[in-house]
Amino acid sequence: MTTDLTDVVTPSGQQTCPFTPLQDLADRDPFPQYEAMRKNGPVVWDKSMNAWLVLDFKLCRYVELHEEDQFRTMYADAEPLLVEIKGGKSNITVTQGEQHQRLRRFHTSLLSFKALESYKKNIVMPIIAHSIEQVAKKPGAADLAADFGDGIPPRVICALLGMPWQDDGLIDMTLQLHEVIMHWIGRGYRDPDSIANARAASRSINELLLPYIRERRMHPQDDFISRVWLQAPAEYGELNEEDALSICRELYLGGADTTVHGIANSLYLMLWNAEAKQAVATDRAKINNVVEEAQRLFGSPQYRYRRANADCELGGVSIKKNDVLILLHGAANRDPERFGACPAAVDLAREKPGDHLTFNFGPRSCVGAGLARMEMHEALNAVLDRLPNLRPNPTAEAPRYASQFMRSFRPLNVLFDARVR
Repeated sequence: MTTDLTDVVTPSGQQTCPFTPLQDLADRDPFPQYEAMRKNGPVVWDKSMNAWLVLDFKLCRYVELHEEDQFRTMYADAEPLLVEIKGGKSNITVTQGEQHQRLRRFHTSLLSFKALESYKKNIVMPIIAHSIEQVAKKPGAADLAADFGDGIPPRVICALLGMPWQDDGLIDMTLQLHEVIMHWIGRGYRDPDSIANARAASRSINELLLPYIRERRMHPQDDFISRVWLQAPAEYGELNEEDALSICRELYLGGADTTVHGIANSLYLMLWNAEAKQAVATDRAKINNVVEEAQRLFGSPQYRYRRANADCELGGVSIKKNDVLILLHGAANRDPERFGACPAAVDLAREKPGDHLTFNFGPRSCVGAGLARMEMHEALNAVLDRLPNLRPNPTAEAPRYASQFMRSFRPLNVLFDARVR
């Protein structure tokens, strides 16, 4: 149902086109409403979120680039409960200033190009091989989201952390708990039910991680948790158990959740879009373009939050100090000023295929983007290599761009030629 104009009008009275509030777009196609929002200008007020929605690509990048001097994250002056749910004060998303820069250097060392090559050979490829083998055993039909893609990122991050990636129960729990955390973030951190659920999920995640954190403190191995104890102090300073847990919490979340949706969206574009399907059939190198277009058109995190440090003007709108800005990347990635007259169209010939905001921009850009891209790329290769005559299942439930904050197409019901036994 479309909101009345009185619910969406800006203080300056400039809005003229009604739109459905962001909070009411869960499990609905958001893109027509993003375009309705855009008709009101590059920055519009959304009463449901009590925030300014920023829809313009350049303005989103401007806000992200001017982190801390003009704008700040929601964690900069967060209440203790919010910090608790995120895992503690040493979580990289919670830290600010020099502390954030130091932690970012440590995270970057974990995910360097050289390190990624090792992870690809020793962790990513074996896990993808294991995952696709489970699908290939099926009698010619599968849901490539639930049966394949969803398990890859949590298995990879568990392996990197030194946790048992073959434990299906652990993987299911990892996915479920982090989805609860993401739902809380998507609801603006303030929905009472989401807060209660996220707090319980946060405690459960701590209970999962702490035994490994304590064991690796005494007996380090070749994994991320051990490297937190051994190497993070060089950047961060002396660590206690709470600090180590906080650092590991974001590694666990970042590695386990967002790439799940990125894989699903990449598979969807490759298999349900005729142009993309033909492109990769003709030239496997086009998988990179498919992955990047999927992230641009269907980025899994639809938005991110910032606060204004002082009164300012943005996109012709007066922003007050401490106003919340929602950088609506799902809309900015389809900005016609940036992506041409048909920004919603698939374009596998873009000169700069990675020119989008799905991995954020500026000092808070995603440190794990290289690992995420690798997982997406190799997941697509695997289904093409191992599932002959792969195609959408025309009689099964069709994919839907589900959820609100972290979105992906699902189910991905496909048919393929079953292995002859």
